[in-house]
Amino acid sequence: MEEIALERPPGYRYSRRGTLPLIRQLSVIDNRRNAILLLLQWAIMIAACALAIRVDSVPVYLIAGFVIGSRIQVLAVMMHDACHGMLFSNRRVNDLVGDLFVAYPLGFSIHLYRANHLYHHRYTNTLRDRDYRVQRRDPDQHFPKSPAAMAWLLVRSVTGLNFYRMARDSRIWAPFANFHNPGRFGYDYPLALRIRYVVWAVAFYGFILCLPWRWQILGLLLIPQFIWANVFNRIRAIAEHNGVANERELNGTRTIIPTLLDRFLIAPLNVSYHLEHHLFPSVPWTNLRRLHQHLMTDPAFAAHAHISQGYWGVIRELMPPAAPRAPDPKARA
Repeated sequence: MEEIALERPPGYRYSRRGTLPLIRQLSVIDNRRNAILLLLQWAIMIAACALAIRVDSVPVYLIAGFVIGSRIQVLAVMMHDACHGMLFSNRRVNDLVGDLFVAYPLGFSIHLYRANHLYHHRYTNTLRDRDYRVQRRDPDQHFPKSPAAMAWLLVRSVTGLNFYRMARDSRIWAPFANFHNPGRFGYDYPLALRIRYVVWAVAFYGFILCLPWRWQILGLLLIPQFIWANVFNRIRAIAEHNGVANERELNGTRTIIPTLLDRFLIAPLNVSYHLEHHLFPSVPWTNLRRLHQHLMTDPAFAAHAHISQGYWGVIRELMPPAAPRAPDPKARA
C-alpha cells in the first residue's frame, strides 16, 4: 500500500472500513454454479457448431458464429475471474480448469494474464500499469473523439483493420509468445506450464484436424473470437478506464449499468460493475450487483462514483458535446 500512496494524492482512496463485514459475506465462491455455467457455455458452442454443420447453410453458419462469439465473451470474463482465483475455491482446480477450458481455447494462460492483471489492480491508471501505458500510446484509446472519428473506430474494429493493435497488446498473455519466458512483471513462467500448453494444443487442435468437418469447426471457433475480441471486448475495455476524471479512486474506474443487449454481447457475468470489482476484487461475479446496490447507499460513493447507463451511454460520454451555435444577428432584427 505504501507504493500506491506515493503515487496518489491524499484522500484519493475510498475508505473500505465500514464495508469489510459485508465483503466477507460476499466473497464466497459458488463452485457448483460456476461449474454448471462453464459446462453450459461449451454445450451451447458445441450444439451451435453441430447444427451449423448439419444444416450447412450460410445464414445458419452466421447465426451459429454469433451465438458462439457471445459464449466466447463469457469465457473471456471467466478467465478474468479465474485470474483472481474466483472460478473455483480450490486454487489448483481453479488454475487447471481455468487454463484447459477457459484460457487456452482463447489462446491465453491464466498465469500470464494474472501476472499482468494484478499489476493493473495495484497501480491502476499510473505509469506502472501496463494497461494504462497501452491506453496512452494507442490512438484508438485517445478520447474524446468526434462522432466521425468514433464511427471510424467502430468501422475499423468491425472490419479488423486495427486488429493488429489488440493482438500486439495481448501477446503478453499468450503461451506461444512466452515460451522463452521473458519474466514479465517479475513472473517466472514455469517450464511445466509451457509444456502443458503444448500438450493441450496438440491434443485439442489435433483432434479437430482429424475430423472431417475440421475447417468448419476451426472457422466457427476462431472467426467469432476475432470479431468479439476486436469489437465487443474492445468496447468493454475502453469503457473501464477511458475518459474518467481520476481525481479520486471512485472516478478512476467506470461502472456501467448494462442493458440486456449489453449483457449478451459485451458484459456478461456482471463484469460491467468494474468500479466495485476494483474496490473489492475478492467479490465474485455473482455478488457484484448486490455490492453495487449496497455501495449506492453510501452518500460518498453515490456522489463521486463514475456510473454510466449502458455502453452506448459510454460511447456518448467519449464524444465531445456539440458546440453551441452562435446567435444569428439577423434573428434579432
